[in-house]
Amino acid sequence: MVNYTTNERVIGEVRDLVISASHKEITLQVTSAGGPTGTAMSFYDTMRYVLKPHLTTIGSGDVDSSGIIIFLAGDTRFVTPHTTLLLHVAGRHFDEGKRYTAGEMDAMLREDRLKDFQYASVVAERSKGRLESKQVLKMMEKNTILTPLELVTYGLADSILE
Repeated sequence: MVNYTTNERVIGEVRDLVISASHKEITLQVTSAGGPTGTAMSFYDTMRYVLKPHLTTIGSGDVDSSGIIIFLAGDTRFVTPHTTLLLHVAGRHFDEGKRYTAGEMDAMLREDRLKDFQYASVVAERSKGRLESKQVLKMMEKNTILTPLELVTYGLADSILE
């Protein structure tokens, strides 16, 4: 699971690599059960728009939820033969006994829908024109699990490592 501490540490390590060897390729293996979408988007935006390293990502095992966004940050993306990706809509855990007003719940719903749209947009953008955001949203609503072959077919991975 991705958390803020891990995210900041990994971004810091990649930043240090970019500074010390900007011409070299960085390879990042991604295995993740997911985590907060905002954390993954922070990593994605930092890699794609701020640091801009020559990044290769390798998906291995479960690359679920927000882990997919981290995987998609790579310029070149590979998956191992037993990799799966789980696409799903945003969800929340609530503290037991915590009370929320209708306004608070409405704000959470708006935020979750915005994050779903942003997530689907990134997946569609990185599919090399093979998927549209609406298709990705439908896949998310169905809790779609993608196989390595489907990842290559949809343009989300360049190839399967063998």
